[in-house]
Amino acid sequence: MTGNDFADSAKNVGIVLTSLSGAAYACGYLVVRARGRALGTDPGFALVDQAYVFAGFRFVLILLLALLVTSPLLMVLRWVGRHAGELAPERLCAVETVAAIFAGVATIWVYVATMGVSGVLLSPSLSRLADAALERNQLGTLILLATTALAASMLQWTQAHVARVGAFDAISAVLLLISMLLLALLPLQHGVFSADRNARRLERPPEGARGLASPVWLVDRGTPDRVVLYGLGADGRPRLLTLKADQLDGIAVTGISSLDTAIKERGP
Repeated sequence: MTGNDFADSAKNVGIVLTSLSGAAYACGYLVVRARGRALGTDPGFALVDQAYVFAGFRFVLILLLALLVTSPLLMVLRWVGRHAGELAPERLCAVETVAAIFAGVATIWVYVATMGVSGVLLSPSLSRLADAALERNQLGTLILLATTALAASMLQWTQAHVARVGAFDAISAVLLLISMLLLALLPLQHGVFSADRNARRLERPPEGARGLASPVWLVDRGTPDRVVLYGLGADGRPRLLTLKADQLDGIAVTGISSLDTAIKERGP
């Protein structure tokens, strides 16, 4: 390998790594925004924030683990697809059309289910999906695994279909559209069902949160100078309060628990 070849290879590697880092950062932004919407905090967000780096890395790691867990199913689906390719062209087209319709319906359902989870910290009654957002059950994990498997299988299917027909036809366009929708949904689902769910209990309410009774919990950070507190108001109802971060100076954190614990400790 000559010096120019080595330089070109290093340049290409750098471009790939930069692109992957940018994609992970964008996914981290979507994760944090989806988390804020699901919990109801929405503290305000900056375009540049180191929290997106950690959230993006955590998302990629969990995505790879989900692919590992679902890999046996993906191999079975690949085997089924190979044998389905032996069908007559007319029959295979009918099978693919029906399967694409089912995949499209499943994609719409997971979008509705995911985006329907919002404001769970203030909801008086919670659904199973809202409970999953608070990690009270494993439904969110199952939905994440199912969406990951569906997205990977759709990408496999799109590639195999285009290779078989030798052209980009209507079915290819539908399959690619479903694949892109599922890929865009994955970081949102991670934010709703699997992002950080810890709450920090404060020793006392800060000066700007006199309307909140103890215990008061720090549940979110948005822009570097904003925090969101959670507690009960004077009327006994749950409240979310956004304050400047410097108002927490000198207030100790007495414990770190799950959001579910924070809700239970707020009282009835």
